[in-house]
Amino acid sequence: MDDGVSEEDALNRHYALLDLLLLLFWLLLTGELINILQGGDISIYTLSSGLVGASIVTFTVHRFVIRGEERKKTRLAEYLNSLKNVLALFIDVTFKLIIANGILIYQSLTMDIEPRIVRTKVSLTSESEVTLISLLITLTPGTLVIDVEEEDDSYFLYVHYSFLKAENLSESIKESITNWDRLIKGVFT
Repeated sequence: MDDGVSEEDALNRHYALLDLLLLLFWLLLTGELINILQGGDISIYTLSSGLVGASIVTFTVHRFVIRGEERKKTRLAEYLNSLKNVLALFIDVTFKLIIANGILIYQSLTMDIEPRIVRTKVSLTSESEVTLISLLITLTPGTLVIDVEEEDDSYFLYVHYSFLKAENLSESIKESITNWDRLIKGVFT
């Protein structure tokens, strides 16, 4: 590192920061953060379960994901930008899941199915990033990543869709994957 901090110290800082952010997210989800801000008492059960959960997630992420990747974040602003990308990705994926469920219900009722396989290039560079986007695509009803191909430091996904009638719909889906690609890249780099 340039500022005289060893890589192990930076890793410990990242570990503690992720643990703290996950604990704050837990307190926000359970409503305890609002309770604390209003001057109320904190539930020991909620705090301890949040600490344990955040520690387990942080340990797992650092052990199996981050240690294998090159860490580029050194400042809090970079982490907050990643958090912004995580939230945007969560909102976009949730919206796409709702739309895809509606399309799948329509297909089930009308039996109007036009399956296609689309090859899409993603600009992601690590296996963790490609795995995440593949899981998100497969999570969406009516879609399935059937193959990942690596060519000249680029990844191509072969995605099976149960409903692709119009060519512009194919382009729309490629745009959606490109958007997820950009958000995931913002989370990891």
